[in-house]
Amino acid sequence: MRNIILILIGIFIIIIENSIVNYIDIFNISLNLCIIYISIISLFIKRNDGALIGLILGILKDILIGRFIGVNALVFFIIGYLYGILKDKIFKESVTSILILTFFSSLFDSLINCLLLKSSFASEKILFSLIKGFVFIPALNMLFALIVYKALIDFVKKLDNI
Repeated sequence: MRNIILILIGIFIIIIENSIVNYIDIFNISLNLCIIYISIISLFIKRNDGALIGLILGILKDILIGRFIGVNALVFFIIGYLYGILKDKIFKESVTSILILTFFSSLFDSLINCLLLKSSFASEKILFSLIKGFVFIPALNMLFALIVYKALIDFVKKLDNI
């Protein structure tokens, strides 16, 4: 039941991201709410559940708004699985831990997207694209994670009682 609720919330986040958040540009950068969501919930649920939820949400995001089918599914699956492994090895109640993990999730997502889309970069835009993908996007996602982490952690903990 808990996984179904988390998947439904993830679908809602994908819809919000696609319909509202993508049109709010901060320095020509938009938030990746799914990365933040997967990064946080994977620390509080079973390793395989985080990977499964990441895979399902990634496939849905790829189908709805992705350029290449499977890229987000792969990224979200790996993040869900790795953070499921790390959940017992880090202090997950710490804001710093959440921010660092969100930063690395965004960095990993940017790296995969950069490797897959490198042929579409023009030579004069590649430096800006790299700076944007490896500095600004992770920093912006980190700041938003700072805003939502406490409410999301409390919600996921309450789901354990269901």
